[in-house]
Amino acid sequence: MKHGVSVVCVALACALAACTSRGDVADTAPAAASPAPRITDFDGEVLRVSVPRPDGGRDNLNSLRDEWYSWSWFPFMPNHAGRRWTLGKTDRDGVTLAYALISWDNDDPTDYLSAGFWMRFDGATTTRRLDPADAMIVPFVDGPELDPAAPPELPLTGTASYAGSAGGVYRYRAPSASEPVAEEFAAAMTLQADFAAGAVAGCMGCVGDIALEREHLYAILGWRRGQGEIEHTLAGYEIRFALTPIGEAGGFEGERVSVSHPDRDVTRSGGSWSGQFSSRLADDVAPRLATGQTRAVFAEANGAEGSFDSIYTALHPELVPAQPED
Repeated sequence: MKHGVSVVCVALACALAACTSRGDVADTAPAAASPAPRITDFDGEVLRVSVPRPDGGRDNLNSLRDEWYSWSWFPFMPNHAGRRWTLGKTDRDGVTLAYALISWDNDDPTDYLSAGFWMRFDGATTTRRLDPADAMIVPFVDGPELDPAAPPELPLTGTASYAGSAGGVYRYRAPSASEPVAEEFAAAMTLQADFAAGAVAGCMGCVGDIALEREHLYAILGWRRGQGEIEHTLAGYEIRFALTPIGEAGGFEGERVSVSHPDRDVTRSGGSWSGQFSSRLADDVAPRLATGQTRAVFAEANGAEGSFDSIYTALHPELVPAQPED
């Protein structure tokens, strides 16, 4: 069991990454999405979620018309309030659902961060026990400071370290199984930005351990595994994202991802990751946070295969709450 400095367990890391099929989980050519256009809008009272559809239109939900339920949560940002919403609507052809966590500045509610996922269940005839494996899923992390149309002014020199959390779906297919078992997971995410070199690297699970978590799918969908249980702990897995160039708009995207474990023989791994630096700066003029999406896949010598799909939020040390002394 690894031990390291504690980092804030950001509830924004809740999105459930694209699990649209039940095929082999160790695909060697996955692709994380580039930083997407704005998905949400929040005016301090009403949350709106607008997701592009394959036909070119947009699917729109809002908390005034489409709220299923809502409750508060404790955000990590100073002077911020927090709330989470589940939005949903039904039509003749299926069910549309969005789950979002919002953190907003008490003095300016339009200064907010959001994260969550949009899900479309084509052919569903009930809203009970919806299975995310049957859905088209769009995860998101969004907010005015993450707008690609208003990019950050990145420093030309210096470095910065970021720490936060990631979360999503872990899938594992044992050698004797025909299909993978899926669970939610949470992990610490760390980034190292070298602004002089114009590049960033990251790691999931290098501080603390990746662990199973049952909060979002279980609470929102009443999801149960149904396919069996994952029989091993996730502790020990480390997912490293190699040094990746930062674009002029503060975004980055790379495909050099590796998975390792001290006690398991990982024979093949790969993946992709992407992210966006905030346009809001810390006192040292580095961006105050970075967010993004990751996908990592791996195969083991015994024939097992696994994957980690997640989003993450990583904070500048200025925003990380001080840890209580022992």
